[in-house]
Amino acid sequence: MPVKTKIPDKDKAVLSAGEACGYLGLSWNSLKILVRSGEVRAKRVGMRYIFTRAAIDDYLNEEDTRAKIFIQNLKGQKW
Repeated sequence: MPVKTKIPDKDKAVLSAGEACGYLGLSWNSLKILVRSGEVRAKRVGMRYIFTRAAIDDYLNEEDTRAKIFIQNLKGQKW
């Protein structure tokens, strides 16, 4: 699924996948790994994912253990 990355408006509470990628500065493939591992909360609506800004902020404000898990997941991927 191609995702068009864009920076969301500051007052927007619910973000599309592209807006979540822009907010985090990640590609969709990297964000998808975080979603599948449960590190970032998202809701599936049909074929799309939506994210609350609060879920993204929670991920950003957690201890560095979440970042460590993310790096471990990336190391386990076959490229």
